[in-house]
Amino acid sequence: MLPLLQLGKSSLAAQAFVKGLIQGAIYAGIVIALLFLCLLPLIVKHIRKKQAKNAAAIRAKSSKVRASRELEMSLKPEEPGKPVVATFSESRILEKQDKRAS
Repeated sequence: MLPLLQLGKSSLAAQAFVKGLIQGAIYAGIVIALLFLCLLPLIVKHIRKKQAKNAAAIRAKSSKVRASRELEMSLKPEEPGKPVVATFSESRILEKQDKRAS
């Protein structure tokens, strides 16, 4: 064992120092744990905000890409020989197919 921790041979000042050192380490651990627990909700909030911003940016980017694709599709001519205007029943069938696809 360390000579400082032996009760019979060490001085009273050394014993008090070691006791205070151990007590300070324990209290420091408690304080750090409490600070971490108090700051944890703020850390989680910050991380969730970051994730929400990233998700919003991705959604905005994908909606722009989708809108440009739809614009391209609307500007492309139909197959030759097929009428551009569809009858009412054909348009309803196409709408149902579009809903199922998305």
